Amino acid sequence: MKLKNIALSVCTAALIACNSDKPTVADPTLKDIIGDKFLVGVALNSEQAAGRDTSAVRIVQRHFNSIVAENCMKSEVIHPEEDRYDFTLADEFVKFGEENGMTIIGHCLIWHSQLSPWFCVDNEGRNVSPEVLKQRMKDHIHTIVGRYKGRIKGWDVVNEAIEGDGSYRQSKFYEILGEEYIPLAFQFAHEADPDAELYYNDYGMHDPGRRDGVVRMVRSLKEKGLRVDAIGMQGHMGLDYPSIGDYETSILAFAATGAKIMITEWDMSALPTLNRGANIADKVAFEKALNPYPESLPDSISRLWNARMKSFMELFIKHSDVITRVTAWGVSDGDSWKNDWPVAGRRDYPLLFDRSYQPKPFLKEILEPRVAKFYEFSYSVDNSQLTIDNSMQRDGAANCQLSTVNCQLQNPVLPGCYPDPSICRVGNDYYIVNSSFAFFPGVPIWHSTDLTNWEQLGYVLNRPSQLPMYDGLRISGGIYAPDIKYNPHNGLFYMITTAVDGGGNFFVTTDDPKKCNWSDPIFLPEVGGIDPGFLFDEDGKAYIVNNDAPAGKPEYSGHRAIWIREFDWKNGCTVGKQKMIIDGGVDKSQHPVWIEGPHLYRINGTYYLMAAEGGTGPDHSEVIFTADTPFGPFKPCAINPILTQRGLPDGRPNPVTCVGHADLVQTPGGDWYAVFLGVRPYKGGHDVMGRETFLLPVTWKEDQPVILPEGETITYTANRPYGPAPLWTADGLTKEAFFIRTPLVPCYEIGSKGQLTLTASSSDLNDKRQPAAIGRWINNWTFTAQTALDFTPREQGDFAGITCFHDDYCYIRFGKTLDKEGKPALSLEAYSRGKLCNQASTPLPKADGKIYLKVEGNDAVNYTFSYATNPKGEWMQVGEPVSADLISTQTAGGFTGTMVGIYATGNYENTNN
Repeated sequence: MKLKNIALSVCTAALIACNSDKPTVADPTLKDIIGDKFLVGVALNSEQAAGRDTSAVRIVQRHFNSIVAENCMKSEVIHPEEDRYDFTLADEFVKFGEENGMTIIGHCLIWHSQLSPWFCVDNEGRNVSPEVLKQRMKDHIHTIVGRYKGRIKGWDVVNEAIEGDGSYRQSKFYEILGEEYIPLAFQFAHEADPDAELYYNDYGMHDPGRRDGVVRMVRSLKEKGLRVDAIGMQGHMGLDYPSIGDYETSILAFAATGAKIMITEWDMSALPTLNRGANIADKVAFEKALNPYPESLPDSISRLWNARMKSFMELFIKHSDVITRVTAWGVSDGDSWKNDWPVAGRRDYPLLFDRSYQPKPFLKEILEPRVAKFYEFSYSVDNSQLTIDNSMQRDGAANCQLSTVNCQLQNPVLPGCYPDPSICRVGNDYYIVNSSFAFFPGVPIWHSTDLTNWEQLGYVLNRPSQLPMYDGLRISGGIYAPDIKYNPHNGLFYMITTAVDGGGNFFVTTDDPKKCNWSDPIFLPEVGGIDPGFLFDEDGKAYIVNNDAPAGKPEYSGHRAIWIREFDWKNGCTVGKQKMIIDGGVDKSQHPVWIEGPHLYRINGTYYLMAAEGGTGPDHSEVIFTADTPFGPFKPCAINPILTQRGLPDGRPNPVTCVGHADLVQTPGGDWYAVFLGVRPYKGGHDVMGRETFLLPVTWKEDQPVILPEGETITYTANRPYGPAPLWTADGLTKEAFFIRTPLVPCYEIGSKGQLTLTASSSDLNDKRQPAAIGRWINNWTFTAQTALDFTPREQGDFAGITCFHDDYCYIRFGKTLDKEGKPALSLEAYSRGKLCNQASTPLPKADGKIYLKVEGNDAVNYTFSYATNPKGEWMQVGEPVSADLISTQTAGGFTGTMVGIYATGNYENTNN
C-alpha cells in the first residue's frame, strides 16, 4: 500500500514551485496544504470583518478560504425589533468575504439563544399564536437570506434543536410550533435562495442520544423533500471530551443520511471541564479552579492540548470525503468566547493561533513538517550465528513415522509475536490468524498447504475503518484471540475476536482469505467477555462460545466461565439466551483460574470443548471437555491437561514455556494437529519475542485428543535463517510491517526508487498515541536490522532513526538528533518502565547527509547499536550494549514481543501567550 501524508504534499508543492516560473510563497499556509480536502474556515467578529483588527485580518487572509459570521447575523443583532433590521455589521462581514475571495457562510437563522426578545411573544409577553410565529419566521428568513441571495454559499438554518437524549429541545419555537418549526425553517430558507446550501448545526454531536436524534430529524426532513446539504458538528471540545472514537462514530452516522459533514465551531478548551471539582458557592475557590493558568499553559498541558488537536485534525482529513468544511471558532486565543466565561478574567487557550497570532505547535507540524528519508531497512537472522539444534519438537525424535509433516516440522512455525493462534482448513488450504493487540493493521493471517511452510497473506483488519485504535489505548489492549472458521453453508470465512478497551466482540467475513478483503466489523454487544469462537455445525446451526464472568459473584480471583449462545449466520446475529457451560475449569474445587480461549468442535457426533486454563504465564495449560449437545452438560475428559509445560525443571535445555491457547485442525488424510502459543525465554523467564505459534501432531487416546502427554517437553528449532527481509519496497510496505495504533492519516510516502519519507510526528514513543513509527516483529534472539537515513534535525527534540519498541514505557531509540549544545549527534537511549536507563551519544561532523544505522541482537543478552558514514565503511559502536532485559516481557509486562523498525519525531513547540 502506497500512501501519502498530507504534510508531504507541502514538500512536493514547494519543489514544484521552485522549478516553475511562477512566484513562490515563502511559507506554506493552511489553505495551501489542506484547502483541497475541505474549506478551511474561521469565525469573524465585527472588528475583524470591518478590518480594524489588522493582525487578525492578516492571519485570516493568509490561512483561511472560508468565513462564518460569529454574531452579526444572529437575531438579536440583525433583527433587534420586529419592524427593524440592522444590516450594518452583516454587510461588512459579507463585503470582507467577497473582497478576499472567500466562501461565505451565514450563521444562524433560527436559534433559541441570542434571540431577539420580541420574536416569540406579543406585547404582553405571552407566546404568540402558531400562525404569527410562522409568519415572523418566514419574514425573518426571507429578508435576511434574500438580501444576500447568490452571495452567501450556505446557511446554518436551525441551531441546537436536539437535546442530549435525542428529544427536541423545549425552546420557544418548539413550545409554540412543535417540531414543525424545523421543516418550516428549511422550507423558508430554500424559498428565499434556491441555490444556497442549507445546514443543521448542533453541539455535543458525539453524544449517542443527540447523534440518533439528529439522524432521525435529518432523515425526516429529507423524506419531506426538503434540502439539507450538511450537518454541522460544533467542535467545542475539552481535554477530556469527546473521544476520537465517539466523534468518528457520529461522522459516519451523519454521513449515512446522505448529508455532508461540517465541523462548524472548532475550539478546544485547555482548562478543566466546568463544574467538576469546584464548589460554585465558594466564589474564590470556584474562580481559581476555572482559571488555573492566568499567564500561560504549563508545558504538560500544552503538549496534551496540541496532541489532541492534531489527532482531531487528522480525523477530519481522514474523512475529507464527507467533510466539506472545518471552521475554527475564532482567529486567536484572545478572540475566544471561552475567555471571561463563566467568570471574569478567565483565560483560555482554545484556538489555532495564540494571542500573538503565532501558530500553535500542532499547526506548525502541519505547516512546517520535519521529514526523514530512509533509503532501506533490512532485517535478517544469520544461520552462521546461531546455535545448531537439530532436536525434534518432542523428546526422543518424536513420531517421525506419523507423517512427513512431523519430520519437516520446525518450531515455532510462526516465530515472533504471533500469539493466540486459530486455524482452519478448506480443501488443501490451511489458514492461521493471531492476536495483534494495539498494532495496525490487525490480525495477521497466514496460508499453507502443508502445515510446514507458512506465508503471511497480510492482515484481516487492514482498513482503519475496521480497527479504529486511537489515543490512549494500552499496547496490550486492542485485538485479542481471533478465531477463524469456515461456514460451508454459505461459503464464507468468519473471523471473530475481541477489541479489548475498544468496542468488544465482533466478526468479519470474506469469501476468500487470499484476497485480504474482509468486511467491516459487525459488533455483538450481547456477547460479553473475551475470546469468542465459532462452531458451524453439520446441521446448519452455528454457535458462539466465549469467556466471561461466571453466573453470580466470582468465588475466587481468576474465577471465569465459558458461555455459549446460538448464532444466526443468515442474519449475522445471535439468537436465544446464553448458557454457562463451563464454570471455573476442569475441577472447580481446585479453584482453576482464567478458563479462556474456547473452541468448540463436533467430531464423530461428539462435541468437544477445548480451552486454556491457568492463565497465560508459566502455569498455562490446555484442557478439554465432551458433551452430547453443544449446550452440554460438558464433562472433563479422562486425560487433562492435554498440553502444558508447567512443573518442568527450569534448567532444561531450550525451554518453551507458557504453552496453551490451542486450536485443532484435521488434514485431508485424517491426521490431527494443534496450533498453540508458547514462549522462548532466554534466562530467568525473560523473553523479547513474546508469545509465538507452535504446532504439534495430536494423538487420540480414550476417545479424546492429546496434544502432549503431561511431563513431556517441547523444544524449539534454533537453526533457522531468515531474510534479509526489507520493511518496504518501491511497491509499498511489506506484509510484515505494522504501525503503533491506528494512524488517522498516513505518515509516510514511498518514492519510485524505494526511498521511504517519514514525516516526524510530535507524538513520541511514550505518548500513548500514534507515533511516526513503522516496524516488524523481532523473531529471533540473534538478528541484525539496519537502515540508511537522511535527516536534518532543526530543533532539540527532533529525532529519527531505529527503535526497538516493546510498549510506551519500555523501548530503545537510536538515531540522529541535536545535543544539548544544538550540535548534530547520534543518540542512544534506553527506557525501561518509563525511566531513562541507558544513554550514550557521539557527535557528527554535520547535520545533513546520509548515515547508516544498525542494531544487532546478541543471543538475547543485549543489543548493540552502531553506525557507518558510507555503505562499505567501518561500523562504529555507540555506547555500551543495552541489556535485553530492559525491554523484555518479564520487565515490561503485557502480552507483546519487541518491534524493530524506523521512527521519527519532531519538536514543534512554541510559546503560548
